Amino acid sequence: MSLPPVSTHDAGDEAERAACAFLEKTGMRVVERNFRARGGEIDIVARQGDILVFVEVRFRSAEGFGAPEETVGLPKRRRIASAAREYLSRIPPSSWTEARFDVVAVAGTGPDAAVRHYPGAFDARGKLL
Repeated sequence: MSLPPVSTHDAGDEAERAACAFLEKTGMRVVERNFRARGGEIDIVARQGDILVFVEVRFRSAEGFGAPEETVGLPKRRRIASAAREYLSRIPPSSWTEARFDVVAVAGTGPDAAVRHYPGAFDARGKLL
């Protein structure tokens, strides 16, 4: 990451940029950011071959109150799954073979920020895997 963000919105945006860079280094292709639907929002939609990956990005500047990945509760997971269903209804069914829900946690700011990726973190009902 670059300079420390000055607001929570800036911090979240910086964390999403760091998550995108991390995912792209692993071979994923980011196809959309901040997809909003009536039921919720998806921070990042990425592709890994024919697999669509819906990514929730969580940020904490420090882990004194817990890790960022611990903040993805059941209501949030259900809203993400609802938004994912809306996203899937808007694209051709032949454009994907599988979908999954990942979480990317960004802890800290600047070059010392830790990025952790949890592929397949939960299912379409919001259940932790």
